[in-house]
Amino acid sequence: MGPLPLHMLLQFMLISHAVCRVRVEAIVITSLSHHLQRMTHINHSRLFGRRFGAGRSRRTTNTGFVHNASKPHLRRQRLHKSSLCLTKHNDDNVDSTTREHQQHRPIRRIGIIGGGLAGLSVAYHLLDISEKNTENSDPLHIVIYDKAKVGEGGASSVAGGLQHPFSPRGKLIHFGLEALQCSNRLVQVAMKHQPSCLIRPHLYRIALSDANVKQLQDTATKYPELATWLPKEELDNLLGAETMGGVKLGNGCQVIHVPTYLKGLWEECERKATEINGSITWEQTSHKELENNNDIINEKLSNHEAVILAAGAGLLQDGLICNNHHEDGLPVQLVRGQSIEMTLQFSDKDIIASNEAMLCGKYTSPLPALNEATDETAKQSKRFVIGATHEFMSEALETSQVVDELKKRSYPFASNLWDHGEIDRITTGVRMQSNRGKFGRMPIIGKFSTAKNPDVDRRVASDRLWIFTGLSSRGLIYHGLFGRMLAEAVSHDNEVTLQQQFQEFDWWRQQKNHSKIDKERIELKT
Repeated sequence: MGPLPLHMLLQFMLISHAVCRVRVEAIVITSLSHHLQRMTHINHSRLFGRRFGAGRSRRTTNTGFVHNASKPHLRRQRLHKSSLCLTKHNDDNVDSTTREHQQHRPIRRIGIIGGGLAGLSVAYHLLDISEKNTENSDPLHIVIYDKAKVGEGGASSVAGGLQHPFSPRGKLIHFGLEALQCSNRLVQVAMKHQPSCLIRPHLYRIALSDANVKQLQDTATKYPELATWLPKEELDNLLGAETMGGVKLGNGCQVIHVPTYLKGLWEECERKATEINGSITWEQTSHKELENNNDIINEKLSNHEAVILAAGAGLLQDGLICNNHHEDGLPVQLVRGQSIEMTLQFSDKDIIASNEAMLCGKYTSPLPALNEATDETAKQSKRFVIGATHEFMSEALETSQVVDELKKRSYPFASNLWDHGEIDRITTGVRMQSNRGKFGRMPIIGKFSTAKNPDVDRRVASDRLWIFTGLSSRGLIYHGLFGRMLAEAVSHDNEVTLQQQFQEFDWWRQQKNHSKIDKERIELKT
């Protein structure tokens, strides 16, 4: 073939130049696209990763436990950006733009109604989150509203203080190990200020029947890191009791003097607030301020960006919320518990009579001595609490009835105490107990919205309400874990983290209430 004509050669050169130009432009566009994607990913990571805790390293505690990777409900999941689409928002009428804005809005002014186990746990974790969040320079301000001083009011102040993660049949409760870790962290920080809040680093569960023996032996077999089986002879000699054996619970299972613990936790909250240049205030309110005075309540709460209802049974008793006799009310019931505090003048013979905490349906537990530093009589005695009744009646049991019931149920393992001790006083607390569900009795936690609770009347006029209640007899084991969950959700004004950590956290919105109670059903008598 001969040489190409000149016009064909020129045409070929023009086509080659155009192809090269297209290739260069494509490379440039691809490079820019990759760069933009990288910048978008970085900005998204800064926004969602740090704020919602994605990518944090897994932590252990002084209990030695780590999250169980084989159990999804014990596994802390990383929050991915796509999970924002899974948010179960209370108000279905809110559009996506408003919803996204609410999810990113930092909350810095918070009111908490109730300063017991639930309220103080949320307060501590809110401060802890703020302390670790170096990107937000706005100070955090918390006000706790309570009718009593720290550690002196509500069911929390008369709680038995036996902390462990097992059901009455010796089975591990839902979130049991993780809950034990979280509660122990709070106990450790409270002990920095009030070391006497830890009464015993262990407790004993007693077997009084063949069924108890089998249940507790299974517990020791499944959870040897927490429970050790002790045969009858060894346990009887140790406790001075008549048993069929039992387990010693330790490694985080312990006995807490709850009023002292709450004081220590409050002091740690004050320290943290000062450290981050924020504030936390305890505002003691009277009964008259809470009863039938909407204007005062609303005025107090109007300056808060979020309000957390954490007063337990007080929410109903003081009329802050009113559970109507409708099937869509809160799935709870009020339960009164009365306990007996006793003093035992000890001798070598008597002191073996349960200077330890023992549990078998009812419980006995040692108490701190009264005026031990100055009272010589107190130095020669030991104090105990025996509890507790489980009352649903509107009228409280009489003193003689309380004594009869508790003696009948605890005498087999506390006979020396009953035979030689003297009754000091009877304490009373009313708990808000949630209905039993798929995972047993779980706390009521999340946003408290009229859209999802149309039959619950509220005197607190606020669209920024959260609720944390229904802990009942599991307050000590659950308050740390669920207080942390709620604090994370409130801090970012969304329920994403709640759903990620506990998929069924809103079980109470679905379960209908057939208990038909109101604040008049149980009358608190002390």
